[in-house]
Order: sequence, then C-alpha cells, then structure tokens
Amino acid sequence: MKKKLSLLLAALMLLGILSACTVNDEAGGNQPAPAEQSAGADAGATGGTDAGTAADATVDRSDIYVGVSINALDAINNQQTYDLMQQKCEKAGFRYAATNANGDAVQQSTDIENLVQMGCNFLVVLNGDTDGLTGAIQEAAAKGVKVISVESGYIDGISAYFAKNDFSLGAAMYMMLASEMGYSGKIIATGHTGHPAIRARVDVQEAMLKEYTGIDCVTFITTGYPGTTELAYNGCETALQQHPDVEAIWCTFDLEALGAARACEDLGMKDVKIVGTDGELDVLYMIRDEKYIIATSVADLEVTTDNVISTIQELADTGSTAMFHEMPYIFITKENADHYIEQTEAYLKANS
Repeated sequence: MKKKLSLLLAALMLLGILSACTVNDEAGGNQPAPAEQSAGADAGATGGTDAGTAADATVDRSDIYVGVSINALDAINNQQTYDLMQQKCEKAGFRYAATNANGDAVQQSTDIENLVQMGCNFLVVLNGDTDGLTGAIQEAAAKGVKVISVESGYIDGISAYFAKNDFSLGAAMYMMLASEMGYSGKIIATGHTGHPAIRARVDVQEAMLKEYTGIDCVTFITTGYPGTTELAYNGCETALQQHPDVEAIWCTFDLEALGAARACEDLGMKDVKIVGTDGELDVLYMIRDEKYIIATSVADLEVTTDNVISTIQELADTGSTAMFHEMPYIFITKENADHYIEQTEAYLKANS
C-alpha cells in the first residue's frame, strides 16, 4: 500500500513542476498608476507603487529596470519576499518599482501593465492569480519584457518560474499527521483551488485519503481570500460540533490553521492536531507551546530572492535561463520553533 502511495506522490511531484494556477478569489481596492519615487520609499500595505535606484550599490546595472508586483501582503512570507526583492534589487544596482494589489487580481493585472508602461524590462510577479494575470503577462512578454513568476504559476511567455514543490511539502505534512493518528480516525481538511500551491496540497490530501482508507475526512472546508482565517474558523467550528471525535485538521496554509486552532480552543477540544504552511508568528507560538498546531513550513526566502536576482542578471547578460527553479523550504516543529520565532520577531520589529 505504501509503495502505491510513493508512486502516486512521485507522479504528483513531477506534475507539480508543470502545474498552472487557477483563479484566486481575492478582492481589493483600486490603486493609482505607478510613479517613480526615490530609493527607500515605504513599500506600504495600502497599495500604489514604490520605486528606487541603487544609490549605494557597488555595481551599476541601471540597464535593468525591475517591476516587482505582489498580489497581497496578508501573509508574513509575502511581506518578507516583497521587502527582500526590493532590498536586493537595490544592492544589485538595479532600478526597480514595486506594487501591491491588496489581494485584487484585476488590480495586479493593471499594476503589471503600468510597470511595463513605466519602462520596466523585467517583471517579478509574486503570489499572483495565474488566470487573472495571463493577458497582462503575455502582453508584457510580447513587448520583450522578461517575466519571472514566483509562486504565481506557469504562464506561457514567462522566462522563469520559481515555486516550492508543494506536492512533496504537502505529502510530508499530511504524512506527519497521518502517523500521529495511527493512519486511522476522522479529520477535517481545508483548502481552495485558487492558487497553484494550495491546489497541489489539496491534490495530495485527496491522494492520501484514497491510500489510507482508515482515515475518514468528515468534511472539506473551502476557504479563499480575503477572510481566510474566518472562513476556516466558521467551517471548523460547525464541523467540530457535528463531529466531536475529529482527531486532526489538515490545513493547506497557516491562515487556515489559525482559524482551525481558534475553533478548537473555543470548543475546548484540546487534543486536535493541526498542520499548516507559511510560518506565521502566531502559528510558531502554538507549535512552541504544543497547542493544537504541531508543524508548519516556510520557504527559504533569502536563498530564493538571491536566486531571482541571479536569474535576472543571467537573463540580462545572456538572454536565457533555466525555466524552473525550485524554492527550498524548511519544516518547523517544536524542536526548531524558537529559532524561527526569534527570526520572525526581529523582522517584524525592524519593519514596524
């Protein structure tokens, strides 16, 4: 039986490299068109564009003008990626401009169009909605702009695609929970189909449930954005009241896990175990304190953003690069939670 699961997951991992994104149910407000500003301008979570030049960079690569477009800054890993990309563009000597669409896929498409109009010859698209961005990205590529997708799915026309292997990541997380349950018992699963990473983890959930028939998923709770945590909370609260013998909740990311944990706490269900992904600070506290959430994971964002910068330089110098770049990730459990709590607290303090 385990051999069959290994073969299935191996196939899913291969497919993960080629997978494309579906629509992300996100909404946000309108933003002004980008306008170039001085280096070090506040990136802000309120939308708009920040731009900078590398005043203190050791190498002048002002021929490289990078537009950094992010869908939303709701999760801490998104905030860190957004900040690191701007910092490293500046250190590399690139000109850059950055936009935050506040969770609005239509706005992010407009942001991309505006960045191209500003003269950006490179785009780094972070955490985007593939279907919603396809037109803007392909139009940019047709104009000669090199587009790098970072956890935004694969779109025809991009020059490079960065992603975690979410099939492998999801399998490891859910295997951990399945083992804790003795491969039998009742669970709740959460997720949605609006992002390639989340969809991959949902696919792994389904594969494992087919293999481990002793595990009974009593309900699947569909979440989305905005309001992820509340959607998870409301769904889990109802499901837990209907099925008080649930042993675990399989969440696809930390904002869901936080809602699930709060539902367990409010209902006094202390023995339910939960996993997530993304490294939210409140999740790290719960892991450390052995309270509901037993594990999460986080991408190595320093390595990833360094690799994005190197890819931009390679594209500028040679015109080509490898298409797929796997993002390394780290599992966080009670054994190493303190380290990541200290790291995350330091980041938040420095950027408050």
